[in-house]
Amino acid sequence: MIIDGHAHLDLHEITAEDYIRTMDASGISKVVLLASLNNYIPPTPEWQIGILRFLLTSPLHPMGKRIYESIVKGGAITSGGKNIQIVQEPDNDSVAGVISRYPERFMGFVIVNPKLKNAMEVFEKGIEEQGMVGVKAHAWWHRFDPSSDLLPVARRCEEKGLPLLIHLGGGHQTGNFRGLLEKCPKLKLILAHAAIPFFGSAWGRIKEEKNCFVDISGSYLNASMARKAVKALGADKVIFGSDGPVSLRHGDGYSYEPILKWTRDLPVSDSDREKILSGNLLKLLP
Repeated sequence: MIIDGHAHLDLHEITAEDYIRTMDASGISKVVLLASLNNYIPPTPEWQIGILRFLLTSPLHPMGKRIYESIVKGGAITSGGKNIQIVQEPDNDSVAGVISRYPERFMGFVIVNPKLKNAMEVFEKGIEEQGMVGVKAHAWWHRFDPSSDLLPVARRCEEKGLPLLIHLGGGHQTGNFRGLLEKCPKLKLILAHAAIPFFGSAWGRIKEEKNCFVDISGSYLNASMARKAVKALGADKVIFGSDGPVSLRHGDGYSYEPILKWTRDLPVSDSDREKILSGNLLKLLP
């Protein structure tokens, strides 16, 4: 079984039916669907992403983190002359609608922005009324400290046994997953994109934490980074995902094949590959 543990319902680009066709073409059984967090993102040249990836995994890591943090300004992504608005109140209702129509193909994580006054209401609605099975929060784009601003949400996740997926920022506050784990030691925490922007500098701590994992989704990574994450953390700590639709763009349509190849080509046993493709995530779900 293959489960995509991280994909977005960017309705300005892709529909649920588009996802299902793309899933069927590559044997994807189910997708963890998340609300859109941004307006349309134009294609980004691989060399630009490659430069940032190099900086974040080299002795120039501090410079890389500063560049990474600087990309978000005034509620927008501003890299490369682009000005892409970040959604402050994600449309979880649309995700819930897709799940109700196709429950056998999609499950949802409710996206919570803890800087909003109704954050806990969004959480409760998503979990109790809409049947979401986890939570996603974006510390980088929504500019918050996971160990303080997100603490009420994290504690509710801990109480209810729900996984919490966080995309970290690169600052002392926006990247503070360690402080969150100290306050919520039983929290099931997944760090998006192999714990970008920290990558290897965080993997040692992640490996020590019983309930901390990474996903290997998105165009921030490549096959080499996926291999390094699995080698450093072990197959038990890694979850397959796409961060679609952006990372699924292929020709004039969408395909899982390029990003799925990262996991198919890993030098691991079939049982470990199965853990990455679905088993690890399934163990975290309530």
